[in-house]
Amino acid sequence: MTHHYNLAPSIQSHSICFIDFLSITNHRQGHTFADSFDKNGKGRVISQKRHTETITAKINDMDKLKKDPNIEYVELDVERHAFPNMRGYEVVAGKGGRRLSEETPYGIDMVNPDSPTPRLQQGSTSIKVCVVDTGYDNDHIDLPELDPNTGGFSPYEGQSWSNDGHGHGTHCAGTIGAMGGNDKGVTSVNPDPTKFSFYIGKGLTDSGSGSSSGVMEAVQKCVDAQANIISMSLGGGAPTNAELEQYREHYEDDGVLIIAAAGNGGNSGYSYPASYKYVMSVAAVDSNKNKAGFSQFNDQVEIAAPGVSVKSTLPGNAYASWSGTSMATPHVAGVAALVWSHFPDCSNKQIREALIASAEDLGAGGCDNEYGFGLVDAKAAYDYLSNRGCGFSVGETLGGCNQCVECTSAPTSSPTAFPACPGNEKYFKLSLETDNYGGETSWKVTSPTSGDVISGSGYESGTTHTERHCIQSDACTFEISDSYGDGKLIELNSFVYMYKLFLNSFAYVSVCIT
Repeated sequence: MTHHYNLAPSIQSHSICFIDFLSITNHRQGHTFADSFDKNGKGRVISQKRHTETITAKINDMDKLKKDPNIEYVELDVERHAFPNMRGYEVVAGKGGRRLSEETPYGIDMVNPDSPTPRLQQGSTSIKVCVVDTGYDNDHIDLPELDPNTGGFSPYEGQSWSNDGHGHGTHCAGTIGAMGGNDKGVTSVNPDPTKFSFYIGKGLTDSGSGSSSGVMEAVQKCVDAQANIISMSLGGGAPTNAELEQYREHYEDDGVLIIAAAGNGGNSGYSYPASYKYVMSVAAVDSNKNKAGFSQFNDQVEIAAPGVSVKSTLPGNAYASWSGTSMATPHVAGVAALVWSHFPDCSNKQIREALIASAEDLGAGGCDNEYGFGLVDAKAAYDYLSNRGCGFSVGETLGGCNQCVECTSAPTSSPTAFPACPGNEKYFKLSLETDNYGGETSWKVTSPTSGDVISGSGYESGTTHTERHCIQSDACTFEISDSYGDGKLIELNSFVYMYKLFLNSFAYVSVCIT
């Protein structure tokens, strides 16, 4: 039986292989070998630099590909989709009608208020924002018109980036950069199109679905087009090594700030790409600054923004109010561009830290899983960098509440940075989510020379606990158990974990508990 890896939305089974070649000297041989298994001869190179490509192949051929010495690894392509408009929150505003006056959506006032001080205006440096989504209505009267030849990219045959058959991408773009002062529709975080620019990556088809390979290819084109910020209001439940490595490289090496939606499941599941540590994960709040019920919450959520009944642009010169973490994400991307335009010498990491260090604390005191560091605030981030400049150092990339080194709203689980471990000892961190019977959960780390090294038990129910320790170098076995035998297992579709384990900042994720 052949499993198709093409991206047509009508096909439900996905089997696209990701091939990352082992070395530059051998990559041509690996490429040739992989192409020999390509069923339809339409394999695509995702990244020349990383030697990553996607092909359509029989599932039974995967082992053969994995065994080739010129191929580092092979993975199944996984689904990525636009997080749906949460219709219980939807308010549609006159589709197709020309608006006689311009409106400032409430979210713009929340992230860049005009009182008690004047609203922060765009700076003198043009920042390029890439929206990876379902496309962009390039004919919309309230959006900047982009060059039809160079303004975007689509990996999907017959579907142009400049046509948005879904509407999701156009809605997200409007929050970032709908034109202001034109007496039409809505304004945005960056209302002057002469002071910022768009690039569009059609990572999803007009149906709102796609695959990680399509998103990755669109992201690569964003970077090739010199985008400073990538905004992705999309995701899915399964992580991949290929995605992780690509986003790591763009963040660490290319200096790109990547921002993505936390997800609309209303649970503690991890959505990707948002939950990669190289990506800012965005939660949604309503007009009263309360977390939206659909907004996912976990230890990778980093910041929050308006995401309930957000009014923005739709194809066909239309406007509508939609809800979702998808709507929150472009607020953060827009603010990042606005702040960066004043501080072009700052790095992507410094802009990220400024946003979370200056965020308005919401919910429990300090950073938490529901709001992250809090509501993004353009003027506060500007003031933060005005005071600190762009010369400060940024700590290790960890994501979520562990991301910021010196934040005004410090993580509740770690008020001060954990000190470096002495000598050969290694850093141990455990993030543990208990079920309704937390007292039944226990764990320990053992060493072949010393037996039990550290352990934990007696936890409160239904809460998240974080443990940090320095442990001896030969401690190598981690055991976690539920005394009643009904501990939470991993949910493969939504990747809800009972625990995440870090050794020297490298993450391991549970499959089950004993």
